[in-house]
Amino acid sequence: MKKNILFTSAVLAAALFVSCGTIKEIPEDKTSAQIIQMGQNAFASADYQSALYCYQTAIDRYGTDPSVYAEAMYEQGHLYLNQKKYDKAYKTFTELLELYDYNAAILPPAYKKLSQIGINKIPKKKLAELSKTDDE
Repeated sequence: MKKNILFTSAVLAAALFVSCGTIKEIPEDKTSAQIIQMGQNAFASADYQSALYCYQTAIDRYGTDPSVYAEAMYEQGHLYLNQKKYDKAYKTFTELLELYDYNAAILPPAYKKLSQIGINKIPKKKLAELSKTDDE
């Protein structure tokens, strides 16, 4: 029994230590894939501030590559959706979908579908409000 309590305490302490490890700087030599992976790892640890920082850094450094831009934008929208920041999620997903209207040939098709799925996960009442303000 004492071993279980000690083990549980150690795991909780480690989780707290990891969750407090906010990313403050991303080395210049990191690839876009590495930066996005860092963001996904931060997201999985509920370090949303670091995740957003990583996704924005990927856009800032590699955003001229349509694949990187689409992936990082989708990840931002997914994060906002997870946080129930529906207005930001909607804005991000719709912006990404609008890019497909003009650039579908150079963008990875997966993020179009995933963005639409993300929009569909926004509660209908909130989606109606957001769509209404979008039309104005």
